[in-house]
Amino acid sequence: MRHPFVMAMCASLFLCSLAWAQAAGQPGTAQDSPNNTPLALPPEPLQRVLQSVVTVQSRSDAQANTSRTLGQRREGSGVVIGPDLVLTIGYLLLEAESVDLIDHQGRRIPGQVRAVDNLSGLGLIRSLVPLRLEAVPLGDSDTLPTPGKLWTLGQNETEPTALELVSRKVFAGSWEYLLEAPLMTMPAVNNWSGSGLFDAQGQLVGIGSLLVQDVYGDQVPLPGNLFVPVNLLKDPLPDLVRSGKRPGPATPWLGITSQRLPSGGLGVLRVSPGSPAAEAGIQMGDTLLALQGQSLDDLPDFYRRLRALGPAGSRLTLTVRSEGQSREVELLSTDRATALKRPSGI
Repeated sequence: MRHPFVMAMCASLFLCSLAWAQAAGQPGTAQDSPNNTPLALPPEPLQRVLQSVVTVQSRSDAQANTSRTLGQRREGSGVVIGPDLVLTIGYLLLEAESVDLIDHQGRRIPGQVRAVDNLSGLGLIRSLVPLRLEAVPLGDSDTLPTPGKLWTLGQNETEPTALELVSRKVFAGSWEYLLEAPLMTMPAVNNWSGSGLFDAQGQLVGIGSLLVQDVYGDQVPLPGNLFVPVNLLKDPLPDLVRSGKRPGPATPWLGITSQRLPSGGLGVLRVSPGSPAAEAGIQMGDTLLALQGQSLDDLPDFYRRLRALGPAGSRLTLTVRSEGQSREVELLSTDRATALKRPSGI
């Protein structure tokens, strides 16, 4: 299941990425070195990687909030990082009632959602029976060279695909999601939802999240993929495994899906039912003009300033334009998790 905010662009962007890869003399499924020798992981890391990637299948209640946007049944990939622990992308697990894992041998293994970390966007699954699979060590996603060679592997794939890490540009998702230094890779691959990104030692450095159209930035609109760096998980991992959430107060959330407008401000695309924004009367089609009286220029600026006001539960004021009229709206931010049904197992 693809992310709800990029489903419409997936097919066209993937075709564009294949055209780019062919023009550059690179096949769409793997890259070649200058002397036409295929790039490959060494045999030992390769074997560990090949058996570590599993299929993740989840099912949520038909009435769950995220079922309307992500679908009731979702499928993607995950990577084994512990004796009974699988790391995947979090949106596969939101409000999940059941989770199954399918390994490279076709075994179906029942799982349980252990955590969904809304800050990083990553999710953890605990298997309910022994996996009997070798865990992949976590690499250092902070020190990866750019440009640099990496490999990705997703569900049902029999060999890794060579990619180029081309940038670490800031990514701000319209759904109140911010990554300051994601892993942006080319050429674009279509099996990205929870897939693993590995370094030359076969260590896991990222988890696939999105297909994007601008890995370099708006000035060079070339498509590729966004992987969430694993270093975002390392510090909170013990707490996520133990309690299902990271330590400390939750990040503030308003329930607004928005985008930057050429004319200025942020256009509201969607308001989550029951969210602080919905309770305050903000509606689709409104324009967010200012936060705490200061103009809003773009999504990263909005999210950084929102978080700087304090954790979930902090009070704030938005200036909103509706049908040509501007007004001040007071909101009390909340924890995004409170608007979602708790996954089975957490």
